Formats: sequence, C-alpha cells, structure tokens
Amino acid sequence: MNQRHYLLKGTAILTFTGLLTRLAGFFYKIFLSRAIGAAQIGRFQLTLPVFAFGMAISCGGIQTAVSRFTAESYAKKDSRAALRILACALLLSGSLSVLCAAALFFGAHWIARSFLLEPSCAPLLQTVALSVPFSAIHSCIGGFFIGRKNVAVPSAAQFVEQFLRIAAVLFFFAFFRKSGRSADASVMALGQLAGELFAALFCAVCLFCGKSAPFSELRKPFADPVHRSMHLNRAESSDKSQKTRRLSGCCRPGRAELKRTVSVSMPLSLNRMLICVLQGIEAALLPQMLQRFGCGSAQALALYGTLTGMALPLVLFPTAITTALGTLLLPAVSEARALHQGKKISSTVDAGFQGSLLLGMFFLGAFLLFGSDIGTLLFHNRLAGVYTRKLALLCPFLYINTTLASVLHGLGATMPVTIWNVAASGIRLAAILFFVPKAGIDGYFAGTLCSQAFITVCSLTLLRQNGDLSAGLSGALLRPSSAPRAARFLSCYKTPCLFPAGRPGSLCSV
Repeated sequence: MNQRHYLLKGTAILTFTGLLTRLAGFFYKIFLSRAIGAAQIGRFQLTLPVFAFGMAISCGGIQTAVSRFTAESYAKKDSRAALRILACALLLSGSLSVLCAAALFFGAHWIARSFLLEPSCAPLLQTVALSVPFSAIHSCIGGFFIGRKNVAVPSAAQFVEQFLRIAAVLFFFAFFRKSGRSADASVMALGQLAGELFAALFCAVCLFCGKSAPFSELRKPFADPVHRSMHLNRAESSDKSQKTRRLSGCCRPGRAELKRTVSVSMPLSLNRMLICVLQGIEAALLPQMLQRFGCGSAQALALYGTLTGMALPLVLFPTAITTALGTLLLPAVSEARALHQGKKISSTVDAGFQGSLLLGMFFLGAFLLFGSDIGTLLFHNRLAGVYTRKLALLCPFLYINTTLASVLHGLGATMPVTIWNVAASGIRLAAILFFVPKAGIDGYFAGTLCSQAFITVCSLTLLRQNGDLSAGLSGALLRPSSAPRAARFLSCYKTPCLFPAGRPGSLCSV
C-alpha cells in the first residue's frame, strides 16, 4: 500500500468513525441537557481536566512514543522491536495509571474542595479515577496499531467506547429514575468508566487473539538474520525451551527500549501535565470570574456547562477529520524521517496543512451564518447558539493546530510544542483574570482566539524555517484572489459585533 493510498484510506476510516461517534455524542449531549440540565453537565466537565491530568501522567507522551517508534520499526522491517516498545509502554503506563487512579480516588475530596472549588465534584472524581488504568491500556494499544498502519482497530475501539458509554449512561439514568433517585452528573461519570473498560478489553482481544494479531507473530519463524541465527544455534534445545526463549526475548523490554520511550514520552508528558494543570485552573477560575462579572453561582456553572458541554463540542465536531488526518500523519512523518525522505515529509506536511486550512475556512463561514440556529435547534438553549457562532472564529486555527501538532511530534519537535501550548494557556488565563470580570464570557472567547492564533503562527514558522513546509505563509493563509470575495462576504453579511460589551443580565441568563 503506497503512502497516498494509506493516508486516504486511513483518514476515511478514522473520519467516518469519528463523525459517527461525535454524531452519537451530540444526541447524547442533547438528551443530557434536557434530562439533567446544563449545571450538572458543568459539574462533570469540571472533573475532566483532572482526569486529563491523570492521563497525561499515565500515557500522555507514551502513546505518541509508541506510534512513532512502531512506525520506525516497521519501516526498518523489525516488527519484534515494535512489540518490545509496546511491552515497555504497557509496563510504564500501567504502573503509572494505577498510582494516578489511587491518588485521584483517595484525594478526590481535597481536589474538589481546594482545586476545583466545587466540593460536590468529589464523588464524580472518584468514579472517573477508576477509568484511568483502562484508558491508559486503550491508548497505548491504539497507538501501537496506528504506528502499524492498522487503523481499523483504534477506529473500532473508539466506536465501542463511545456507544457503550452512551448505553451505560442511559442504563444508569433509567435505573436511578426507577429507584426514585434523581439522575445527576454521576450517570456521566459511570458511563465514562463503562466505556473505557470495554474499550480496553476490546483492544486487548485484538492484540492477543486471532491469526492476524500482532503477538501471533511470535509463533512464526524469525524473519531477520540476527534472530534467525540465534534460533538456529539453539536448535539442539527442546521445542518448549526454544519457544520460551523466543517469547521472552521478543516481549521483554530492555534498557534500550526503556530509554527510547522515556526520552520521547517525558517531554510530551510534561507538556500535557502542564496543559492539564492550566486547563484545570481555567475550569476553576472561569465560573469564579463570571460571578465577579455579575452572575450567580448556579448561573456561572450553567454558563460553563453550556460552553464546554454544548457549544464547544459543536465547533469541534469537524475536528474528527483533522484528528484522523493528524493521527495518520504522525507515523507517516516518523517513517519518512527514519528513512531520510525529505521530499516525502514536505509533500505530506503541505497536504495536511492545506486540507486543514480549507476545512477551517469552510466551517468558519458555516458557523458564522448558521451557528446560532444550529446550536439553538440542537440543544434548545439560546446561549448554546450564541456561543457556537462566537466560537466560529476559532475554526481555522483549531483545525490547523490539530494537524500540525501531530506533524511536529512525528518530526521530534516536542519541546517547542510544549512551550507554545504553555504560553497559549497563559494567554487564556490572563484573559480569564483580567477580561472576564469586565466583559464576561466574551473576554474568554477573545483570549482563546489569541491563544490558538499564537500556536498556529509558531507552528507554521518553525515548519517553514526547517523546510518542511514549501508554501509561503502569506500565500497559504490568504491568497490575493480570495481577498475581494472575503470583503464582499463580510459586507453582505450584516451582523452585530461578535464581541459586544456584555451586561450581567444578558450574558448570565440561561
């Protein structure tokens, strides 16, 4: 299978799965917005940065390292090195995930009270903590299959996780109602636990069972000369002892695999840990700053739930395409880098960037024109439509950043990405602290837009300087022929300002 065919086929599979699961997630969020309310959704959303922090420690960088080194190993026809990398990743990630789950479970009350500033989130944190080990297993095995260019397994795992999550939420909602207990955010936490559990079991079955499973290769004769000669020198031993040594020699991660995995995963894990801490601070501060703006406590939490549980998922819906593309670009770029194919890297980066840019510009116009109507229609919430339209300006930057982040990780530029992401979070925090108390939620929108634009400019500049992006920045971002069309579009589309001066009464009403 050539590179172009692999990217097209893999992107189509992952995109279809992502769109299907996100479409199901929309109906799921619509149901929850009517069944438990925006405030309860906001309670659960507050726990997600803490869960993401646990995942960042457990497997945040390890998953990327597995995909990268697996792709490089298969490019060099050394499948057994890829299996040793996976074994090393599972050992590291499994140990860290158990420790993180225990810390989150037993420290849930302190985290909810001191960090999230919402003591009612403690039971949700305890439930979510139990899903960390299963999510870590799911992530590592999924990264291995992506590096192996087998996108069907992670796609199916994503499908299993999402639909079993929804089925579990519906089951617990009906169970609570039948038992006379009011359903709240706990049904979402239980659903997440069920989804991650079944996704991990599915990935484990795909890894070990079946003739085409990766570990079935251990039962085949050695393909490379080194291992074949070692195997022939031991021909006098019994079949049982040969099989035992073959299995242990292939699966046992050595010091080299551990060093390679840690060297790549450590900066990425630190990056994601910092981002998760900053996102957690954002999640805790935003409702507090909205209260300073003039909203009540319940209103501020409902606004946060409307933003993060309704409007933002709608704007992020098309990232199913860019996420799929970025997922495949990482091993593709890693493989080309291992084989020193500079032209292949350049053409791959150009294709990913141009596709993401076109997608972002298309949905920018779509959400500007129809975002209010779509959000209001789907969620029966006027502010969900208003927020969707305001978030439309993020589309080009969000979609481009999703793709270029994977490219940069594949090229080994992990530290610059870490610095940019931390700086972008600092921009959003500054907006929350200084602009939200004066302008309300619009101050947060402006800060988010500036942070995403900052990451985009930095990523494109670095790729251009290294020669991995052949198109000029000005020509790629704004072609001369498109300027008159954009001007005519904006002049014909008469609309109020996207970021008006807010009033407490208008922006805090739900």
